[in-house]
Parts: sequence; C-alpha cells; structure tokens
Amino acid sequence: MGQSRLADDPTAPDRVERMTADVPDAAPRQRRRWRPRTVVLATLAVPLICALLWARGLPAFVAWEAAHDHETCFGRARLRARVWSSDPAEIRAWLESRGTPVQPLPARRGGVEIVGVRYCALTDRIAAHVYYGGQGSLVSVLVMSGPARIGEGWAGKVGRWQVRLLRSAGRTVAIVGEVASDVDAIAHAFAQTAA
Repeated sequence: MGQSRLADDPTAPDRVERMTADVPDAAPRQRRRWRPRTVVLATLAVPLICALLWARGLPAFVAWEAAHDHETCFGRARLRARVWSSDPAEIRAWLESRGTPVQPLPARRGGVEIVGVRYCALTDRIAAHVYYGGQGSLVSVLVMSGPARIGEGWAGKVGRWQVRLLRSAGRTVAIVGEVASDVDAIAHAFAQTAA
C-alpha cells in the first residue's frame, strides 16, 4: 500500500532514463591555469603599485597636487567656498569642528587676506583649502591629509606657481601662489605660530 506506482511499473527505469537523457552532464571542473601573460602582468603590477604608493609622499608630488588644486579652484568662473569669512578664528573653528587641526591662521599677510575655505578632493587625499586674495594676488593654504615626506619643509615651483610645504599641527600644509613674497609671508606666519 505504501509503495509507489513507479516501483511497480516495469517500464519505469526506461522512462526515468529517457527523462534524464536530455539533461546534460555537469562539465568536469577544470583547474584554472595561469597564463604566462597574466603572471607577467601580476609581476609588473605589484612593484608599480608599491612605487606609486611610495611616490605619493614625495614633496614634488604633493606640491603638484597642491598647485593643481590651486589652479582648478581659482580657475573657475566663480570661486566656491563652504564658509566665506575674513575672520581667521571662524575659519579655524569650522575646520576643527570637522576634525582638521590647524594652527592659528593669519588674517592678512603680504598683499593678501583670508576670504574663505572649503574641502577639496585631490588626487589621493583630501585637503582643507583656505583661500587668500587681494591686490591681484591669490594664495591657497591647503591643510592636507595623508603622508608626505617633506622633512623640515620644501620650497619650489610647479609651473608658474610658487609652492611651500611645511608641517603645522601634525599636518602637511601647502602654500601656493604666483607672487613669491605673498607665499613666503603666509609660510612665515605659519612658521611663527608653530614655534
């Protein structure tokens, strides 16, 4: 009584065989073999990635990032800022409320004064970008995240931009502008407040 009709039917094995004949067998698993080209590419990729990670901390690369951001931000038809203010304490408080420690910012140095701030995404890091402007001169102060091997500081040119890199409040600070005296004046103000 509990047996199925299929078990009693002498043609049942034939029917099961016919029903399963159309189902393809699962292909046997093949071992994945590395092709020589894949091995070569993997072998080249590892040192390349290591070299890029190492190079990102070089002063020349950090200076290029800062100069590029300065040119991008000031090259727009309309300068963008999250906070517009000539009060350096207000800008510093805004940065610190977002987790970016910074030394006291100078209100005015050389021919420029503080006007605003925002965060900018650079090639491989984020920077707090403080804007200075006046008398036809524009200066950027970028408080950068991420590593930079600048030692006691670095000074040089990237294209037409003067760039100074220094340490302040445990961060790398890049100061960028076209007029060397304005860039040096802001850098000197940071050096004084860090001492």
